[in-house]
Amino acid sequence: MSTTLIDGLKERISTSISMYESVGLVLPGTNYTDLVQALFGCIKEHPQDAWVYVTVTRPFESFIKMFGDLSRYPNVKFIDCISRASGIARNDEQCIYIESPTMLEHVTMELNSIFAKAPEASGRYLVIDSISTLMIYNDPALVTEFFYQLLNKTRAEGIHTISLTVEEGETDKYINKLIYLNDKIIKVRDTFI
Repeated sequence: MSTTLIDGLKERISTSISMYESVGLVLPGTNYTDLVQALFGCIKEHPQDAWVYVTVTRPFESFIKMFGDLSRYPNVKFIDCISRASGIARNDEQCIYIESPTMLEHVTMELNSIFAKAPEASGRYLVIDSISTLMIYNDPALVTEFFYQLLNKTRAEGIHTISLTVEEGETDKYINKLIYLNDKIIKVRDTFI
């Protein structure tokens, strides 16, 4: 379902990610579903591009419930860091399951593998959902190092990165430091258009 908020978010994200290599999205938890719908609107509008969605916040199954048959989005692969840690076992061609959100090196290896298979002519995009949730499962210094390395690698390889941060954790000094490493910051509010 499209709303003014979702359409406005989709437009801002699409414009920003085409202009900048990395975009940080800071949002209140109440706007999470709207943001995910806006992101999938961007994915759907760019079917020739390769997208990887790293989810730490919600299991892959919740995306299936939200969007139905994800084979309609053949250009997106998921890396699910939360399902197996929650005891959910499922197999899907569009999703790679990581045992735990603490396995950051494994996430990096899977990202390398997926993007290596992407067509050279396609745009490449990475969504990290979310930095604030990674901080719950990992030592903040470790997440900081992971994010620094990830952004440097994606920039060097021409991969555009969108990183999400839930606003409730934004005051954390580590999260503030990380989100501002992005080239562009979009702060989402309840009244955002």
